[in-house]
Parts: sequence; structure tokens; C-alpha cells
Amino acid sequence: ERAINPNEPLLKTDQFTLHVEHDGQPSTCDVVLFGYQNRRPGRWSSVSDTLLQISPHRRHTLIGHKPSHMFHAESFWPDLIQEKEIRIALRPLSPGLRTDILGIHFQGNGEHLHPKSFDVAKELLAWLNANPTVHLRIIGHANGADKSHSRSFYKKISERRAESLINWLVNHGLNENRFKADGQGADALLFPDPVYAWQHEANRRVEIEILS
Repeated sequence: ERAINPNEPLLKTDQFTLHVEHDGQPSTCDVVLFGYQNRRPGRWSSVSDTLLQISPHRRHTLIGHKPSHMFHAESFWPDLIQEKEIRIALRPLSPGLRTDILGIHFQGNGEHLHPKSFDVAKELLAWLNANPTVHLRIIGHANGADKSHSRSFYKKISERRAESLINWLVNHGLNENRFKADGQGADALLFPDPVYAWQHEANRRVEIEILS
């Protein structure tokens, strides 16, 4: 599963180009990269196009922040990227915008946030604090690729996952009136036939949608 021992020295790195753009034009934003340098996050302010020297055999989660723009989050294995390019396409805030947050994970078939999700949840919290008028629909998803449970089970667990993230945000100081919970069950799998553990994990995710 492309795992490495975090106590071993970093033996191999490779260069990846990070592009930040808005409407196809170069732009800048703040960037956080989890998995960088032996799992310590890298943090940079006002990043434009740049080169990242990262390990190709470790999963990374990239967060992009810019005031009045949509939250950007993605997880990836660098050795699966053919062109060695990572792009952040900034989108001004407007109702209806949606994005997956693949750095938010849940424990098995449950609704509890996995502890490794907290770092990404804190970035979402910071983005919401920086955009205090944003109201979100938080949409949970379930990994029903094997169809081992009923459609109603997946629907309920996905709703509880959305509620779990909302509760975490509210417990960290946000107004619950800013959020609405929804669940899509297993109707929108990113990987309909998952092979690797990270693909199953990616199916158990949340999306955010701008309500206002």
C-alpha cells in the first residue's frame, strides 16, 4: 500500500511543479502540504508557480487557501501523477460550488472522524473563520462498492458522517446555523471498483457545497 517507515531516512525525492491559477491565469494562494518532509507539513504564503521536492512514494494532502475563494483540498500519490504537475485552480466563492475534501477520513463503517483527519479539519476551520459569511452544505459519502449493506444503511451512515464533521466544527467555535448536513450514501463513488485501501478510504469522504 505504498507505505514507508517514518523512522527511515528519506531515500528518494522527485520534483513536481505546483501551478496556482485563476481562470487559466497565474495566481497566488497560501499552501499547506501534508506528507511533506517525513510527514511534517510544509506551509507557504502567497505561493505562485513553484517546484516541490517531495517523495513520490508517500501519500500527500494539499490544501490551498485564498480569501473569498473556494477551499481547495486534494490527496494524491505523486508516483501516480503522469505529468508531475499539481494544479490549484482558484474559484471565487459563489453559491453552488462544490468540492471533495479527501483529507477527511472516517473509521471503517462508522461515522467517527479518524484522528488523522484533524489536521485537514483544522485547515477547513481556518478557512471558515477567514470567510465568516460562508454557509455550507456538508455532504457525506459511504464506501458501498461491495454492496454488503442496504442502500438505506449507506444513506444513514453518510448523513451521520456529515453531522460528525459539523459537530467537530461547532465544538471548535463555529455557529451551527452555518451548516446543513446531507448524505449521498454510496451513490457517488470516486472508485466504483476500489483495489487499494486508499481508494476505499477516498470513497468514505465528505464534500462541501456553498449555500450562501
